[in-house]
Amino acid sequence: MRDERLGDADRFSVFRAGLFDGQVALVTGGGSGIGRGIANTLASLGAHVVVASRTIERVEKAAAEIRAAGGKASAAAVDVREPERVKALMAGVGDEHGRLDLLVNNAAGNFYAPSESMSPNAWRSVIDIDLNGTFFCSQAALPLLRASGGGSIVNVSMTLHYRGWPLMAHATAAKA
Repeated sequence: MRDERLGDADRFSVFRAGLFDGQVALVTGGGSGIGRGIANTLASLGAHVVVASRTIERVEKAAAEIRAAGGKASAAAVDVREPERVKALMAGVGDEHGRLDLLVNNAAGNFYAPSESMSPNAWRSVIDIDLNGTFFCSQAALPLLRASGGGSIVNVSMTLHYRGWPLMAHATAAKA
């Protein structure tokens, strides 16, 4: 799939055309931002992308955008904080596609907040999405990845834990 919005820029891609042909990729947090960019790129390289997020409308729009550009994509709602919902998502991917080759753990819940006034609920929310959600998705994906002959897990992180970052103690701790 060639993204005409890129013009000639995609001819400079470091990735071989068709790199992910026949493969299935799941991108959490794929409805916006970095996740949406990753989903679009994977689809442009031939993957069928399962775009997942809590907000089904957002991922349906992202998947429709990929399909309109000639790629293959489907949308799935999931709250990565809920292990049973994550297991159900992976079962659905297995039922629909028969495989999973790549999991991109991108879901995140970040906001700026001073540590001294952050509520325990706010702290837990980010830890549950950024840390626990990454584990739950990886754990549930392993059987599918193994059954596909191996595969890859990519965890989107940040470098804030090296130096810290004002108002981001929760995200820094979750992604360290």
